[in-house]
Amino acid sequence: MNQEQNLKWLILSGVTESVGEQPIDRLKSNRADQSVVVPSVKEETNAPSDLHLAEELATSAQNLADLYEKQAGFDACPLKKTAMHTLNGYGALNPDVMCIIEAPDTVDEKEGRLMSGEAGALLDKMLNAIGLNLNQNAYVSSLIPWRPPGNRVPTEAELALCRPFWEKEIDLIAPKILLLMGGGVSKALLGISALSKARGSWHEYRGRVTRVSLAPATLLKLPAQKRQAWEDLQQIKTKLDEI
Repeated sequence: MNQEQNLKWLILSGVTESVGEQPIDRLKSNRADQSVVVPSVKEETNAPSDLHLAEELATSAQNLADLYEKQAGFDACPLKKTAMHTLNGYGALNPDVMCIIEAPDTVDEKEGRLMSGEAGALLDKMLNAIGLNLNQNAYVSSLIPWRPPGNRVPTEAELALCRPFWEKEIDLIAPKILLLMGGGVSKALLGISALSKARGSWHEYRGRVTRVSLAPATLLKLPAQKRQAWEDLQQIKTKLDEI
């Protein structure tokens, strides 16, 4: 393999980062002098200047295509350096429901499209069950458009840098209902990480009626919880009929 192929293989294998610019001889007996400097969140993101730039870019976006272009060109988020693609949302504008997941996964990275694997197929079935589809009246996107290495959970700093973009995205798409899929999304948008507390009631985010449910990827691992997801979908269907 050439260097580029080797790098891509390492990324897909879950390698997250190098630990330092200089190699460490771990066979030496004196390990007291061997220290690894871990950058702080502030060093990692150069906050607040990077956050200010993200806010400026998002605010200045004239439409959805412009927003996605500006985010794709935003280099301050560390995840962009390790990801192969910037994966934007897709679907119908002004939809009945906008589904939001936390981040792309390995299959999405490989295919170059958000929700492209089994989780995406399950999402389609879930939406179809209440008369929705991504071609006519639904939209799907993620908080972060770059896959975290090893499919790890995004850091607070990474989420903070992407927040201005997803806030603007929601405003431009203008859904009737937001469907937050997973505890990570619920925590980022509502400050509620426990699904047991977030599910079962209606919330509001940026003036939008909001519901929390389980992520399709979670349902694939825990099929017994599909009943809970179905209950959430029925509540969404009832709310849409009221609207």
